[in-house]
Formats: sequence, C-alpha cells, structure tokens
Amino acid sequence: MLAPIRLSLAARRAILPSPLSLLPALHVQSFSSSIFAQKEDDKSDKPQAAHFAKDKPRPVSSGKAVSDHAVEKAPPGLPEDTAAQAPPSPLPTSDLFNLRNRTIVVTGGGRGLGLTIAQTLLESGANVVCLDLLPTPSEPQWSHALQTASSSSLSLKYISLNVTDQSSVTQTFQQIFDEAPADAPVRGLFVAAGIQLMLPAVDYPVEKFRKVVDINLTGSFLCAQAFARERFARFPSAPSEGGGASIVFTASMSAHIANKGLDCVPYNASKAGVLQMAKNLAYEWGQKGVRVNTLSPGYIKTALTAALLDEKPELNDTWLQGSLLGRLSTPDEFRGPVIYLLSDASSFMTGADLLVDGGHCAT
Repeated sequence: MLAPIRLSLAARRAILPSPLSLLPALHVQSFSSSIFAQKEDDKSDKPQAAHFAKDKPRPVSSGKAVSDHAVEKAPPGLPEDTAAQAPPSPLPTSDLFNLRNRTIVVTGGGRGLGLTIAQTLLESGANVVCLDLLPTPSEPQWSHALQTASSSSLSLKYISLNVTDQSSVTQTFQQIFDEAPADAPVRGLFVAAGIQLMLPAVDYPVEKFRKVVDINLTGSFLCAQAFARERFARFPSAPSEGGGASIVFTASMSAHIANKGLDCVPYNASKAGVLQMAKNLAYEWGQKGVRVNTLSPGYIKTALTAALLDEKPELNDTWLQGSLLGRLSTPDEFRGPVIYLLSDASSFMTGADLLVDGGHCAT
C-alpha cells in the first residue's frame, strides 16, 4: 500500500486554481461586431490558472467610454435628428392649465360626459366644436354652455355627425380647421362618442357586436385620423408651428378588467382596442407635434347608470365594493384630468393611460 503523498501549501497553490480565477473577467463591452473577439493568448512564462471558460470567446474593451457606444439611429419612421426636437419653453405655473388661443373638438359632445367637458373647455379659455349623432344637443346644458361662450367672447359650435361615416368625418374636420380663427388654431381633440349594449356573450348578435366596435373603436380612429391629417397639412414643421396638439381618447377601466355583474364583451374589447390604438398613434405622431393619450374612467353616476341600477339594484353594492372610495364618480370629476391631458401641463406625456376609477383597478 502506497503512503499518501503530502504536498506543501505552496505546491498546492501552484497546482490548484484560485477561487477568484474561476470567475469570468469583467470587461467594458463594445457594441461593435467585435464584442466577442477572442482574447489574445498570454505569452508570459507564468503558470496559467485553470478557467472553466478558457476556450470560450471573451468580450474585450474597445477603449471607448460606454456612452460612445449609444445607438444614435432613430427608430424607423422617426426623424434621424431627434435632438432637434426641443422642449417647449417653460410656462408660468398659472398658465399651465389654460387653453386660451386654441380650438378643441369634442366628439360625443351633445350630452353626458362630452358636453360636461365642452363646458369645462370654455371655462378654461378654448373655443369648442361639439360633434354628436344627436340632431340637437341636450338642454339645458347646451344653453348654459352658450352663455359661457358668449360671456367669454368664445366660439361654441355644434355639428351633427356620424363618426363611422369616413367621408362625413373627413369633410367635417376639414371644415372645422378651415373655419378656426387664425389666433385660435385647432389644437385638441377629446373623443367621447361611444355606446354600450349589454347582452350575454353566448347570445350576442354579430350585428350589434360590430356596431359597438364600429362606433367605439373605428369611429374614434376616423376622427383622430382626420384631425391629424388636417394638422399635418397646416403645420408641416410642427411642433415648432401651431403650438403642438393633443388627442385624448375616452377608454375605460373596463379595458383593464372584467366588470362584475355586467355582460359587455364588445364594449370592453373595443375600449381595450382604444388603449392600444392610442399607443401606436402616439408612436407615429409624437415627433410630428401631436400627443395621444387615453382617459379610463370608472363607474360614472349618470342618467344611464341610474336607469341600470333601477333595473338591477344589486349592482349598486357590487360597484361600491370595488371602489376604494366607496362611491361612484360624477362627470364633473373628470374635468381636471381632461384639462390636464389637453393642456401644456402634460407636454411630456404621450402614449399613456390616465386611470380615474376611484381605485377600482387597484384591488
């Protein structure tokens, strides 16, 4: 039997690798094609420690600072010189939320939330054009809005429009832009036109499904498309000209959740489509001077919801349980969020969704 061979500590160190030598060396990586260039062989006479990745290519430093490797090419479809897109000049805080010297279009502006927002825009200094399928807007809200416009020397117009009729939408927006005062160009669009038809999914007629999607999603797109087309034609150098513009789509918290107690598959699907559409339009139009965002309201106390709760009183408890504030919202509570999104206060905000639901989606 052979006696065990005992090696001195120095001998063992010469044979066994250091634990640190088993770790890969850290290098500043270059984004060039040589990122995985093979490290040159060490020609020194010193013993080489074993390395588990010795035969694998290792990154080498290019000798440049990390910032020198930043990708400078703009994404496809965007201007190459993105640095030329200078931020707007800072405004006094008192002017951040004013909408003076601009015209704003409101779809669904003949009643409900749309007409409430139209009144708010007038109070904030904007000229307003309301579009709705109704032959005439709802009273007495419309008369009150007219009084506000008159007392403030502002313009308030109403045009009956089917937002799913592309030809009519195109002609209407061309007319609006043509007739806007030179000192108050069209700079905003609030899209509130939409419908809700509740039926169990298994029984939902395809014609009604298509109608909901056509108005809520396609109609929203057609209005935004016509708005942007007119803006780009008149202000080709935007945002340096015309002050830039803002589009706000009305989405819904229903784009984020399944509503308990409500059978509304096409509505929720259409509003989810509005969210994604807004993100893509924000990408296409951001550096052309048009910001695009969405507002997602929670349950709103309106005549329509009141009628629904009369029909299904059990829904009241269900909705209140989902609200962290323990109540439903009112149309007035969306005035501030919409003014923020349409005004210069949100000048660096685009492609975003502003969720105003009383905390419903937080649980």
